[in-house]
Amino acid sequence: MDGLMKKWIWGVAGAALIGAGLGACWYTGNEFDRQLAEQIVKLREQSGIELQWQQGRSDLWHRDGEARLIIGPDALAQLDGELSHGEPIVLAFKVEGVILPLYVKSQLLLDTEQGSLAPLLASQGLKEWRLELASLTNLLTQGNQSKLNIGAFSLKHEQGKMTFEPLQADYSGDLVGNGHMTLNWAGMSLHETQGGADMMLADLNGSAELRDVDGSWLSPQSAMTLASFSLQQPQEGINVSLQRLTSHSRLEGEDADTLSNRYQIQLAALDMANDTDSLALTDAKLDLEIKGLDLAGYQALQELSAQGNLDQQALLVALDQVLDRGLTLTLTDLSSRLNGEPASLAGQLTLASTTLANLAGQEDGMKALSGFFKLSLSEGMGEAVPQLAPMLVQLQQLGYLKAQQNNLKAELKLQEGKLTVNELPL
Repeated sequence: MDGLMKKWIWGVAGAALIGAGLGACWYTGNEFDRQLAEQIVKLREQSGIELQWQQGRSDLWHRDGEARLIIGPDALAQLDGELSHGEPIVLAFKVEGVILPLYVKSQLLLDTEQGSLAPLLASQGLKEWRLELASLTNLLTQGNQSKLNIGAFSLKHEQGKMTFEPLQADYSGDLVGNGHMTLNWAGMSLHETQGGADMMLADLNGSAELRDVDGSWLSPQSAMTLASFSLQQPQEGINVSLQRLTSHSRLEGEDADTLSNRYQIQLAALDMANDTDSLALTDAKLDLEIKGLDLAGYQALQELSAQGNLDQQALLVALDQVLDRGLTLTLTDLSSRLNGEPASLAGQLTLASTTLANLAGQEDGMKALSGFFKLSLSEGMGEAVPQLAPMLVQLQQLGYLKAQQNNLKAELKLQEGKLTVNELPL
């Protein structure tokens, strides 16, 4: 009897769990339908992009269908004003959705046989090319994990060839835009047939924290690494080669109304040459921090920068809002070796409360600025970089550069609208 009772209890518990799971799936499916309808309206109102959804299989466990993104002239104009007169761009996707209790697991795959890209892909033999987005979303908490994969492809034309290497982007956060994003791109190359020009970019990796603040996206932290870049233009005799560029930025609140923004950049090597000159920069560094940045003005500038057709009046208002509070710029390090010889600049610049109109004025504008910088150049710079030699000799003769311990040094002061170099008016 006890055994029968236990089986009955476990049976009831199992049925309850199954019922709860089925109920959660039913709720998730209905919530998916509701939120999809809301997002279609929201996307059209906020960006001008139309999303059309044609439902396929729809049951307790699935939400399959076809989606078409129609990017019309108004939305294209936000990218480039010249595109406002072009034809709408249509992208078609095949969608497979699996309904789980409170979760939707979905996969979007670009339909290469439909939409604006279809003729180009067919002509280039790229019908098997894959662009896919996989995601897992909790419709209750709005948590989201997504992975974008873009496969490699090559486009050939009588004018040249472009090769695009694989790209992968990952996002973990919520549907509003608060989260963490990473990007890994193997790179790309371009070849111009007529001029023989070549461009190559290899291994670009990046990451960023994203935060939605009053409807604006801010990035508290970001990082980027580019392994190499090269450009050869034989007809112009130009050769550029870059090795390992890294950057870091940090944006944080100082108080309720202001921000501080720090940028750090390092460059292992940059070689530039033409038919007559060459210049090699090695061990280049930049460490720059801006403090006292007006939060509201910064947010307004961020919003404007995302627009294709820039509202000039709104831009002036946002700039005045930033300038009204003033700010301080600290250049901790700007240094490099030029053809092997070291050069560095460091100091601080303060901008007092002002307006754009005052800043544009010759005397009043300069009075809002004050600062002090130290410049140091190797005494062998003129020999290492011959194109700079005449200017360096002239600056020494004028007293703007002073020889000290195998270096050429200068102290720059800006005060009360007057700029001096080594105490000499400029």
